[in-house]
Parts: sequence; structure tokens; C-alpha cells
Amino acid sequence: MHRVFIGLFVAAIALPLILPERQASVPESVASAAPKAPVEAVSVEQPTLGELVTALDQWVPASVSNQHTCLAQAIYFEARSEPIEGQLAVAHVVLNRVKDQRYPNTICGVVFQNEHRRHRCQFSFACDGLSDNAKEVEAWRQAMLVGYAAAAGYWEDLTQSATHYHATYVDPAWRNELVATAQFGRHLFYQDHSF
Repeated sequence: MHRVFIGLFVAAIALPLILPERQASVPESVASAAPKAPVEAVSVEQPTLGELVTALDQWVPASVSNQHTCLAQAIYFEARSEPIEGQLAVAHVVLNRVKDQRYPNTICGVVFQNEHRRHRCQFSFACDGLSDNAKEVEAWRQAMLVGYAAAAGYWEDLTQSATHYHATYVDPAWRNELVATAQFGRHLFYQDHSF
């Protein structure tokens, strides 16, 4: 379903809308006498996630809300070296936590939860003592666009409602209590069914 919507969305933003100044009306007697041609299904190739993000580049303003900036920070610092699907997956983990009553109900609240606890917060970049300002311009712009696509619902949640993830090179104890749902790049994603 999302692919059809995205195809229509990309087509709408990629092509100018051309409306005729007025339409000529066809007399009903002529219209009913015309042979009916069979309607053929038109196969339209759906855009990839990368193509969607590229198309969004011309529509997402440079200045966005604080909440969107927080989401982009999570994507940038947690997954900028990951494939675009992995970046989207991190965005969905944040958004899934916002919907989960056990976490703060804002994006910034989720991303910076426990930021005052050095190396014990929800997203490691938020409490590692380093700057939270992006230095790679292109990676930052992509993080902004991926975050926008996720928050606007332009692409389905590839994590299957995951609220946790970790890198493949670490082995957190909590992973044994959760259900693995996906892997993108070097990140494994999990659902928490403990509630």
C-alpha cells in the first residue's frame, strides 16, 4: 500500500500539474455509442527509498521544528554510515518509542532521555560528552530527509514496530528478553513484548 501512495506522491511532486482551461463536453448519445475499450492495468515502477528521499529534498525546508531536528540528530549520530534503510529504521525506533507509554511522548524527549547519565542514556550520542552538532553536511541533509519521510509516514516501518536496536559488535543483556525483527547494516532491531 505504501508503495502506491509513494508512487503517487513522487509523481505529484516530480511532475507539474497541468489542468486544461476547460473541457469540451461530449454529447451523451455519442459517448454511449462509442465502443468500450478494455481498461488495462498500468504498471508503474515504484520509487526506491533513496529515490523518495531525493525527491523530498526540494520540498523539505532547511528550517524545521526542534522535534524534527532531534530525530535527524538520532539518525545522523546513530546511523549515518548505515544504508538508507538502516537510517529509516533508527527513525522508526524513535517514533515507535514516542507512541509507547513507557517512553517520553515527544521525539526530543525520547532521543535525549537520560542524557545526564554518562554512557547510560537511550541513544549513546546523547550522553557521550561529545558535540551533538553535525559536521558532515550531506549526511546531515540526508538524516533530515529520512526523518521527514519517517515522521510523515511516507514509508512503512521496516522494523515491525521495534523499540530497541543495537550494533552487531555489541551484546547487550536486554536483547535476550526481546524479539528480533530485522537487521539493516550493522544494526539489529527488536520488539519489546514485556508489557
